[in-house]
Amino acid sequence: MKRYDSITAIKGIACLLVFTTHWIGAFGGFGVGFVDRHLDWGIMRLFGYGTMCVYVFFMLSGALVSMKIFRGRPYSWPQEAVRRYLRLVVPIFAVSALVILFERLGLFFNQAAAPYAPTSFLGNFYGEPTPLHKLFTAALVTTVFQGDSSLYGPLWMIPYIFFGTFFSIILSEVVGKLCARGRILLYGLMGAAFLIMGGYYFSFYLGNLLAFGLVRLEELRKKEGFRRLPFLGLGLVLLTAGLAIALEAFVLAGVDAFYYWIIVFWDANFWLSVGGALASAGFILLWELLLEGRRFWLTGLIVWVGERSYSVFLTHWLVICSFSSWFYLRFYAGSPKLSIALNFILSTGLILLASHGFYELFEKRGSGILWEKARILLLGQKTE
Repeated sequence: MKRYDSITAIKGIACLLVFTTHWIGAFGGFGVGFVDRHLDWGIMRLFGYGTMCVYVFFMLSGALVSMKIFRGRPYSWPQEAVRRYLRLVVPIFAVSALVILFERLGLFFNQAAAPYAPTSFLGNFYGEPTPLHKLFTAALVTTVFQGDSSLYGPLWMIPYIFFGTFFSIILSEVVGKLCARGRILLYGLMGAAFLIMGGYYFSFYLGNLLAFGLVRLEELRKKEGFRRLPFLGLGLVLLTAGLAIALEAFVLAGVDAFYYWIIVFWDANFWLSVGGALASAGFILLWELLLEGRRFWLTGLIVWVGERSYSVFLTHWLVICSFSSWFYLRFYAGSPKLSIALNFILSTGLILLASHGFYELFEKRGSGILWEKARILLLGQKTE
């Protein structure tokens, strides 16, 4: 399957924006006067748009699954269910163990830092000890199948990622069997349905549309006479429009309820999903057509972070409530602004270090070993 560095790069940028959103929520800013003064203005708002990035994660998850099917790759529902389950729960088990271990060792300082923080964000987490049985139930059952994120807040996304896989498989298989007119009709009807109902699975629908478009673009690029310039222009338009929609979506959240239609057309989350999808599509077009597989240090770094995005997602809040809160307390008396800026630099380094360890130990090795054993057990053969 063709590897899209652009998709991995988007995941890297998105996970960092989720981190900065939680950071702003916890500490009120970055400790840099110019940046903090403009967080609610212009492009700076993106630092607080973690919600949009969640939708982008869902969309890309659905797109990657859908592309496999659109390309005619042999697929097995049972295998995909087991593989995705192990891919998710092995790191969850590890972070659950760390949460309990940190509590037992007294390494959470968020409650002590909360009185000095500008918001109540820090004080809402880890106020009571977590029972040991949640190490097993949260990682193996409740998080994935019941949506229980009481052990560790960021885990609320996991059920959507898991079940969104099957939504993407079903939609891709149906779309692949329809003629062009049937696809247009199906996508139109489903788009109307999501417009009325809303919900997070709308992002997986957008991911399926993105995958369909990327596969068609691959076919066009193989033909003689392919012209990059129109698609570069399209990518720039999509990226600009997507970011503009996302940046202004907060305005829609304040529209008087009297103006709401029966459909949730004016819902800010809907527009964040659309904005994230358009911006991602534009980014992919620009990245793939301009770079064509080439990397330099900055793009390589973004892709490196993107490969570890799930681990960044899992570890960042743990670091914020432990080491970051301790740094905040340690340096706050001397200079509040300096404490936040220095804290942000140290915490970012810690999160990247922790996510790399998570990625190597649990995403690659732990889940990989269990997946190989599962395939031997289920199919009686080793992985290729």
